[in-house]
Amino acid sequence: REANVAFCTPEQVEYMIERYQSFEAISGQLMHGYRYFLIEEGDVIMGYFGVQPQGERLFLSKFYILKEYRGRKLFSLGLQYMIDLCKENSLESIYLTVNRNNTHAYEVYLTKGFKVIAEEDNPIGEGFEMNDYIMEYEVK
Repeated sequence: REANVAFCTPEQVEYMIERYQSFEAISGQLMHGYRYFLIEEGDVIMGYFGVQPQGERLFLSKFYILKEYRGRKLFSLGLQYMIDLCKENSLESIYLTVNRNNTHAYEVYLTKGFKVIAEEDNPIGEGFEMNDYIMEYEVK
């Protein structure tokens, strides 16, 4: 029996993909200072992440690794790249939001040194709401 790890309804996932992950959404984000990075090996794309400098911090908007490539320390590689970006741009920390029910991602972030600095509940439209932890990693 497969465990159910969903923390959003299929309808909310579809809405969020269209609103935040579609070509139109990402194109708009690029015009607002977001940068996207592919995680590749040869010609195989294994994942990607998106960041945006915000004041003294770097906002980690997205970090996705395809299921078959998880467990290969790809998040650690991406995190090191973000740390280097922060140092090059005199940014003090990396912060992100993670759904409070996404225990796997939450635990990964904790293990990597992120700390919960706040909780937030935000309506995102169409009657959906995000219930997040705001987590931060101090760059040293």
